Amino acid sequence: MKSNKALFLALALPLSYSTAFGAESHASEVANRITMEAGAQVNSNEILSARMINPTTAEIVFADNTRLTVDFYGENIFRLFKDINGGIIRDPEAKPEAQILVDSPRKQAGKIILTDKDGEITLTTAKIKVVFNKDNSLFKLIRLSDNSTVAESNAPFEFTPKSVSISLKENKDEYFYGGGVQNGRFSHKGKIIAIENTNNWTDGGVASPTPFYWSTAGYGVMWHTFAMGKYDFGATVENTVKLSHDTNYIDAFFMVNDGPVALLNDFYQLTGNPVLLPKFGFYEGHLNAYNRDYWKEDPNGILFEDGKKYKESQKDNGGIKESLNGEKNNYQFSARAVIDRYAAHDMPLGWLLPNDGYGAGYGQTETLDGNVQNLKDLTDYAHSKGVEIGLWTQSDLHPKEGVSALLQRDIVKEVRDAGVRVLKTDVAWVGAGYSFGLNGVADVGQIMPYYGNNARPFIISLDGWAGTQRYAGIWSGDQTGGEWEYIRFHIPTYIGSGLSGQPNICSDMDGIFGGKNVPVNVRDFQWKTFTPMQLNMDGWGSNPKYPHILGEPAASINRWYLKMKSEFMPYTYSIAKEAIDGKPMIRAMFLDYPNEYTLGTATRYQFLYGPYVLVAPIYQATQSDEKGNDIRDGIYLPEGEWVDYFTGDVYQGGRIINNYDAPLWKLPLFVKKGAILPLNNPHNNVNEIDKSVRIYEVYPYGTSEFTEYDDDGVTEAYRLGAGSTTLISQSVEDDKAVIKVNATQGSFEGMVKEKSTQIKVNLTKKPKKVSATVGGKRVKLVEAASLEEALKGENMYFYEESPELNKFATEGSEMASLSVVKNPVLHICLGKTDVTANDIEVEVKGFEFAPAEKMLTKNGQLSAPKANITEDNITAYTLTPSWEKAENADYYEIEYDGMLYSTIKNNCLLFGDLRPETDYSMKVRAVNKDGVSEWTVLTAKTKSDPLEFAIRGIKGETTCENQGGQGIKKLFNFDESDTWHTKWSASAVPFDMVMDLRSINQLDKFQYLPRTDAGNGTLLKGTVYYSMDKSNWTEAGTFDWKGGDVKTFEFGDKPTARYIKLAVTAGVGNYGSGRELYVFRVPGSESYIPGDINHDNRIDENDLTSYMNYTGLRKGDGDYEGYISKGDLNMNGLIDAYDISNVGIELETGVSSKKVPAVEGSISITANKKVYNAGETVEIKVKGTGLRSVNAMSFALPYNEQDMEYVGTDTENMKEMKNLTYDRLHTNGQKSLYPTFVNLGEKPYLEGDGELMTIRFKAKRKFTLDLKTTDGMLVDKYLNTVAF
Repeated sequence: MKSNKALFLALALPLSYSTAFGAESHASEVANRITMEAGAQVNSNEILSARMINPTTAEIVFADNTRLTVDFYGENIFRLFKDINGGIIRDPEAKPEAQILVDSPRKQAGKIILTDKDGEITLTTAKIKVVFNKDNSLFKLIRLSDNSTVAESNAPFEFTPKSVSISLKENKDEYFYGGGVQNGRFSHKGKIIAIENTNNWTDGGVASPTPFYWSTAGYGVMWHTFAMGKYDFGATVENTVKLSHDTNYIDAFFMVNDGPVALLNDFYQLTGNPVLLPKFGFYEGHLNAYNRDYWKEDPNGILFEDGKKYKESQKDNGGIKESLNGEKNNYQFSARAVIDRYAAHDMPLGWLLPNDGYGAGYGQTETLDGNVQNLKDLTDYAHSKGVEIGLWTQSDLHPKEGVSALLQRDIVKEVRDAGVRVLKTDVAWVGAGYSFGLNGVADVGQIMPYYGNNARPFIISLDGWAGTQRYAGIWSGDQTGGEWEYIRFHIPTYIGSGLSGQPNICSDMDGIFGGKNVPVNVRDFQWKTFTPMQLNMDGWGSNPKYPHILGEPAASINRWYLKMKSEFMPYTYSIAKEAIDGKPMIRAMFLDYPNEYTLGTATRYQFLYGPYVLVAPIYQATQSDEKGNDIRDGIYLPEGEWVDYFTGDVYQGGRIINNYDAPLWKLPLFVKKGAILPLNNPHNNVNEIDKSVRIYEVYPYGTSEFTEYDDDGVTEAYRLGAGSTTLISQSVEDDKAVIKVNATQGSFEGMVKEKSTQIKVNLTKKPKKVSATVGGKRVKLVEAASLEEALKGENMYFYEESPELNKFATEGSEMASLSVVKNPVLHICLGKTDVTANDIEVEVKGFEFAPAEKMLTKNGQLSAPKANITEDNITAYTLTPSWEKAENADYYEIEYDGMLYSTIKNNCLLFGDLRPETDYSMKVRAVNKDGVSEWTVLTAKTKSDPLEFAIRGIKGETTCENQGGQGIKKLFNFDESDTWHTKWSASAVPFDMVMDLRSINQLDKFQYLPRTDAGNGTLLKGTVYYSMDKSNWTEAGTFDWKGGDVKTFEFGDKPTARYIKLAVTAGVGNYGSGRELYVFRVPGSESYIPGDINHDNRIDENDLTSYMNYTGLRKGDGDYEGYISKGDLNMNGLIDAYDISNVGIELETGVSSKKVPAVEGSISITANKKVYNAGETVEIKVKGTGLRSVNAMSFALPYNEQDMEYVGTDTENMKEMKNLTYDRLHTNGQKSLYPTFVNLGEKPYLEGDGELMTIRFKAKRKFTLDLKTTDGMLVDKYLNTVAF
């Protein structure tokens, strides 16, 4: 026991000291010293010996007899495993079973040489060397190709009872990427990332973590675990990377390689290559529940085809119930009508999910087989329209005893019989952890090809993990659209997902909630044209989510970009195939253009879509007008020349362009000169693709090439090599452009070999001569009189002087009158040929692509701008230099931090992401056609930000009266120039001050600013308490203050709370006063608004919608854990009336300030009789007694669903309360009804005695009713509760 205690002491010491490799670390010295003092006989970090135990595996023995296994999975990948409790190398525990690694993760490791020499254990392969220091067990990884040390530990492995850690050195010029879907982030240097689903789907949250990262130094790490983790990239300890997971043994793979793609492929070797989505998956999908809700006429509802407005309800409101096939005189509310609606508005649609909603199902028959047939009927109709059908997964994939036919599932029948080809998993299904989700997508990934005629699975998953990518794409979760933040944080999120080995990522179009903001809606459709998937998640929020639903101009613009996405399909599909073992589709700028600027976060709001297309989304309102026309700043164009896709204007790269004109219809979209873009004609679904035509748009410049990939687009045959590739190249020499299309290699079932070829050459003047050869034979080309003639003919060409791009606007709309003309295009249309046998070469003589310079038009001498950075333009994180307009200037340029900010037409430019209290320098000059002015040098220092973590929006109340005009709100308004004061001439002490933070926070401290003269009311003595519910208080400490300086109270244990109470026992003059009181959360911690279950930093109808679906969820239910559990505000393991009241009191007008007594009363239930026969109605009367101020109520009524089934609730005496009653089947098989009623805003309360409601069931067999309720509660508008 003595030696064990010494070992614990050694392991508990700080192990983060940096040390030179080969010398004993300070941490080891301390550990040795302590263990000797404690009488220990060994240094637990000392290595005694090492030996090869098999051809790929070495075992290293430590002085304390623990062992480290080093197992090589290839010449450059090895696994480190150490369990101080003696366990042997093994797979991580997973329930249900799940497999992070592929079945065959190993490659040949070759000969591994182990040496023990000069105090070092060295393991050497043909590619790497792993060296351990025997004195302290520190290790380093050496890449033999350049003999560089790519990674080096700076502390021994750390083991604690709850976690394990590895610490590595961080280099100054080293950057880190990975970690999965880290919302709002992709470059992690100086940051901490969570390797867990943080149940926060907004900026800073994590939806689908991946326990893998890689470094620009040339190494990557993947932890082989399902346990949560945290990776600290120099945020806590400078120059130290600390990796930890909540497990008791270390199991991690290290990979050493040269470059991002190589390291990603090492990750894929272990966990599997990403899937290639079926072609239909790249088109917009529409998701909703079409088998559950009721639609009733309402003047405030949604307009339908019959010219009437209807409002939707999940409860039976006497309206028309929807169905999948519209067979019940309800066609306009059916899933089929959705497909028709897209067609009627000429909107592309690839797939449809008809059951995306709790309790929806996909049929209304009494049997699972009947419902599967109903689903098949929809599928048959959808297929006739070129649309695929999928399903949302609420619960199990396979039949489960006791589940009603409505919610019963059989994935085999759904795939085999009903033709389902899409599966979307959700929080309700992920269940007990990451292994559950991985197990499920693996299950479907095997079932769909097996029972679906080798169908390629299209799975969209939440809660991904390492290995998810080999089965599924990733969805980022439920968020609120209609605001810029939704677009802003998703751009770096998508980039980071690709850098984590999860390239197939998507999110809801304009959010699942919110919307109705035309500029945001349009901008979201624009940038997501150049992303893998688009989900139009309709029905959960209060606003419909069709691409046409906001009318003009949104409908015309969204149609344009959806059509553009269809045109880009061959290019998209080719880069999607490349992403299987190459760069992701959505590429961080540094992947193609690595430099100090791109490696960090500066380019997080733009990306490359494949090698040639640069997308810079509009993600904020910069200089927007009332129609949404705007500009975009900060677009980094790498070296080379970049063409504005919509105008043909050319921009020189190697600079950052600003003030880019972006009218509402225009996405900042650039194509690199030299680009080759395989295209389709615009269409609405894959069935409309003309497979007998291929189109290539070329921007000739220098030399370049692109490989187009194709396959059947629907089966798994591509995994066995069934596919084709076509190499296209272009070159320009003097005034001659040559485009060559090589013969197609490979084949697949259904491949069309006889194809015509259209080549679109971008230029600026008509060429002198156009010629072509097919299969080495010259083809006579004829100039067509029109583009239509050229496209219909063979071996023709046409010079289009003014190509019109706005071709899909709604007829008669304002958008239809807009002309968008780009540079001239030469169309070369060649007749059909066997593309597998014949090369094609086109030669254009007299080629020129030199658009007129539109930005530089002025001549004349330029003087250096008169510029400065005024005090008003300095904050803690931003600087805005400004200058007077210079005569003869076309625009201005700023040089800052080695980068050139150009094309600034305004007389100022904002620089963000700066550090507080830091000196900065920059210089500005004017530019025109003749040249540039001298520089004007500017310097400034950013301000401090002492209130960065202060909580805003606090509401206070006191138990004493306050002086008119000096109310308690003055203490929390962030204005130190006014004062709070209790009532003059009236003794206030003792009194309580209660602060409602209006959010849940981890408390750090608060600062009290007394009157500057420390006069009347200055608080002197008292006690501080905190609480979550304002009923149960915990003491945090006392205060005893003197003087008028700022007083600080520290929360020692950093508790989490919503309320703070100051019980004041002494104040100057027996009054209370103060200039301000700031409450601070722990730096880096997050605030949570009670009731904000959707995490969009607001309380609105969307939160009520979510709570409506989660009413009655209990701890232990599969869909409770995660972000829903955060909605359990009273933490009783149940979503009940208290939780929902946090939303209800904020909705509509909110509750009034009128004081009412605290809630009182009780509820009782009685049945009309005790014994029931099959078919009889069971009536349960609910009565209130002594009710006072009841603003909400709920209770649970468990029952046996073999005995009876729920019919409905008559709520004749519930006044205006919202009925959220939910009939719920729990994961453990228990069925319970949850009568739940909540007032929205200020509504009449339940008062007095009387019958409230009647609950009706139908007996299914003869039984004796055993009636009892649980979890009953009454709630008032102050969130006080009474249990019954």
